[in-house]
Amino acid sequence: MKTKYFKIICLILFILTANSGFTKPKRPPLRSWKKPSYSTAKTSYKSTTVEDLNPGNTKTTSISSKSSTTEKIKILLSVLKKDPANPSINNRLGYLYYSTKKYKQAEYYYKKGIAYNAKNIQARLGLYNINMLNKNYAKAIAYCREVRRIDNLNYHGNLYLIYARMAQKNYKSAAATCKKMLSVYPSDKTFLGLLKLNYTYQKQTSKAQQIQTKLDILR
Repeated sequence: MKTKYFKIICLILFILTANSGFTKPKRPPLRSWKKPSYSTAKTSYKSTTVEDLNPGNTKTTSISSKSSTTEKIKILLSVLKKDPANPSINNRLGYLYYSTKKYKQAEYYYKKGIAYNAKNIQARLGLYNINMLNKNYAKAIAYCREVRRIDNLNYHGNLYLIYARMAQKNYKSAAATCKKMLSVYPSDKTFLGLLKLNYTYQKQTSKAQQIQTKLDILR
């Protein structure tokens, strides 16, 4: 009798379980997992949004790589009105005006960038380029010196100083800066090549040959 009652109870429980809609969850097969494709995460840079520079702007403003320089300048000027102390925008405007050969405007925005950020090396290097184009080597050197006061071993500040000294035909001073930078960049081919060139201009043939030997080793 007990066995009979037990079978009846089991049958009732089975019926109740079936009617409740409960189904045992299926374990997904291990092979269904696939390694994520990272190629989809690699997207080329197409535009830079300046929305984050102007959070109050309800409209998204973007500078596309396909935008003309005039359009880029227009967008940046509109953002700059609301954030005039932004050194990044001032630097960028300086570069864009420089690239269109509007050197007075470029100089204006580079100087604004320095006014709002006293340690703005990028703006000083931009002003160096303008003065080198105008063959105002003394001013170009002055900006390089300012860079070195901020960062004594700044790579580009010292490199540009070498070029300006060579433009003045001051090869001895240019060679000294080359040696200074080679003390921290001993295998730098650019500084080695410039040092050899400055030795050559000073007619120091043996020293120039020594530098050439070092360059041959680094090939």
